[in-house]
Amino acid sequence: MGFRIKNLFSFASPPGSTGRAPQRWAKAACWTAFLSPLPSACWRIAMLAGADTGFAEAALYRSNASGVVYVLCLEALQVGAAALSLGLCYGWGEKVPRVGGKAIHRRLATTVGGAGALCLYVIVGAYTVRIVGVSTGAWDGWNPMTGMNPGQRAALIAAYTPAIAWPIALTA
Repeated sequence: MGFRIKNLFSFASPPGSTGRAPQRWAKAACWTAFLSPLPSACWRIAMLAGADTGFAEAALYRSNASGVVYVLCLEALQVGAAALSLGLCYGWGEKVPRVGGKAIHRRLATTVGGAGALCLYVIVGAYTVRIVGVSTGAWDGWNPMTGMNPGQRAALIAAYTPAIAWPIALTA
């Protein structure tokens, strides 16, 4: 019998549930997916809080309510999505949250995680290619490192490089 919408919610263990703990590599991948975007979120919060990150447009975000709200919403979305990565190895897709007393099928969590990973490949990949291309002079365009000193550039690179692992870990 194929997968059906009615199977998304069942009283017993969801179909396809193994009933055993995830393997170590799966937990490591989930924790990597959770932790990898956090440094960039911290960098943006520091920029918003007034730290001298060297980001030329920092004043634009700090000077008006819409800029502050944008950054805070971006952080909430990013950290929230990262936290949901942990649900893939801790069974949240099977046990929590309960909807109408019925457990959610793990295929739903896997499908949403897969769609999220695909989006992350596009976003992180495009951003990485653009920054590397502009930074190396391969093409012209906007670069967030314009005007930064070497220390500020190193901090930006250190904060954003781990995010490259996010879609890869989520896929694993």
